[in-house]
Amino acid sequence: MNNFRIYITLIITTLLSVVGNVSYAQYGDTPDDQKAKFLYEIPKYLVWENDADIMVINIGIVNSDPDFLKTLRREAKKPYPGALTKVVVKDFVSVEDAAADKSLHVLYAPYGVDFKKALTEFHGRPVALVSDNFTDTKQIFLNFVDERTGLVSFRFSSANLRKVGISVHENMTKQLHGEDISKEDIIQRQSQQLTMTQKELEAKEKELNEKQELLDLREMEIFQKQQQIEVQNRNLAIQNRAIQVQQQKLESQKREMQKLQALQAKTNKELAEAETNLEAKNAEISNVALELDKQRHEVAEQQKIAEEQKKHIEEVNIEISTKEAELKKLGIKNDLLNNILTVALVALGIFLILIIFIVKLYIGKRKDNQKLAEQNTRIEQQNVELAQQKDILAEQKDTLAKQKDNIIESIRYAQKIQQAVMPPMERFSQFLPEHFIMLRPRDIVSGDFYWGTHVGDKFVYTAADCTGHGVPGAFMSLLGIAFLNDITARMTSENITAGEILTQLRADIITYLRQSGKEDEQKDGMDMALCVYDKANNKIQYAGAHNPLIIIRNNELIQYDADEMPIGYYENQTEYFTNNEIDILPGDMTYMFSDGYPDQFGMDKGRKKKYMIKRFRDFLMKIHHEDLPVQARLLEDNLDAWRGELKQLDDILVMGVRF
Repeated sequence: MNNFRIYITLIITTLLSVVGNVSYAQYGDTPDDQKAKFLYEIPKYLVWENDADIMVINIGIVNSDPDFLKTLRREAKKPYPGALTKVVVKDFVSVEDAAADKSLHVLYAPYGVDFKKALTEFHGRPVALVSDNFTDTKQIFLNFVDERTGLVSFRFSSANLRKVGISVHENMTKQLHGEDISKEDIIQRQSQQLTMTQKELEAKEKELNEKQELLDLREMEIFQKQQQIEVQNRNLAIQNRAIQVQQQKLESQKREMQKLQALQAKTNKELAEAETNLEAKNAEISNVALELDKQRHEVAEQQKIAEEQKKHIEEVNIEISTKEAELKKLGIKNDLLNNILTVALVALGIFLILIIFIVKLYIGKRKDNQKLAEQNTRIEQQNVELAQQKDILAEQKDTLAKQKDNIIESIRYAQKIQQAVMPPMERFSQFLPEHFIMLRPRDIVSGDFYWGTHVGDKFVYTAADCTGHGVPGAFMSLLGIAFLNDITARMTSENITAGEILTQLRADIITYLRQSGKEDEQKDGMDMALCVYDKANNKIQYAGAHNPLIIIRNNELIQYDADEMPIGYYENQTEYFTNNEIDILPGDMTYMFSDGYPDQFGMDKGRKKKYMIKRFRDFLMKIHHEDLPVQARLLEDNLDAWRGELKQLDDILVMGVRF
């Protein structure tokens, strides 16, 4: 009996696949393509009570996949033939958010839990609820079924739709081949299918056995592919964990560097205050020294005057002695002696006055010497304090030097991490045998980065310029590389385009950095030029965000301009980045670069100027015929000659490829 049921199921599946190959081929190759086109077509055959007033059909999706949402919106851009009705697709995070929208006509809840919530939230509302592989036929309105053949069919319950005021046009089954699973129709169709199946069972048994073997083989292949996918998913999970660990290390290093920068700023402020105090004390010492010199000069003058007065007194005494001798010798009378005595008394008085003056000068000099001694003591104390402050400053300088060494050591470790994340040169050499990459960071780590990977038989490579430089720029470069790895891992060789990669990368950056256009939020992002090389067909795809692509062919320079919007939030951005397809000829020389080289300042005829893009293009024309390593060296030498003693302003990246 079980074998009989299996045979019945296989026969029904085979018959449906024969009919479905004709009916569903028009709805696309993948199940998502088919479901998107069904969602677009189904509202044509539904009739609401206010159908005549409906000018816009609103289709909602809960927890949608970005690729599926994009496919459905592409379908919705096409107007219904012969009608003015438009289709609008709305994306909701949850069923509750969708229920808050009173304008919905159709809601697609692909997950069983969401569909059950929708049955409760939209109970009685005229909304056609669409489920995905939902098994309870009593509750479904419209339900997609993924067949084993890879095609998608859909079933509907006209009875459940009528309960919420939606009628189903009879052409739903004729045109879209939808199956009405209302009770009466189910019984009738099952009876017809059983009758037909019983007639064809014996004839199909042998064929079914063969197909069963094929199915077993395919199931084995599917099982093996699933194992491969699981291995790839585990490897991706390991890579993602490694990236998260690296991001955490970089964030920790960034916080440590911010603390060190704050400490350095505080120390610099203290050094500046100490230098100011030192200058003030030096000025005070200079003033004291000048005052001491002035006082020493005054004392010297007073001593000189006292010596002259003392000499004068001695001369007077000698003169008096001489006169006394003469008086004694000549026998001068008593009155003359009296006069001499009077003169002697006057001279004595003058001498006493001179003695008093000299004593006062000595006392003043002693006080001045004491004052000078106190000032010398104060100066010595200040010199000791200055020496202590110099020692403190020396210790702080040593501490700052050690902190600087630690910061530089951390940044050098971050450089190793960044170099490990960027693809090895061997990968470029495998797909682009003739190439050079000139990367010159302004600091140790770089905001400019190169990247490349293969998707099938195609090679994707880019030259990118992140916002900022140094450690912040390096953080952005790691984010860009991680997102590019994730985006290209989800693409195939058949559907990959350069414009789509940039569009998805922009969406990831905006989401990750929580950018919404507010004035106070971060405006970080990146500019880049990205190419997809198809060696088999001698073509490249190019898409750019601000950064152009230059091709030199037969000594003629051709420039493909980029879209004037960054990888990040931009107020006037378009929905997609432009995808350029370019035929490549043997000998074509292509260049991608950041703005660091053209924006570098140098001295031109004694004036400070930027290098500029025109001079850069002219130099590329001059060197493009040289070997690739020679071109890289000439670009380095030319940059050094132009820059001279001036500082490098930004990270610099130039990538050249010859086909």
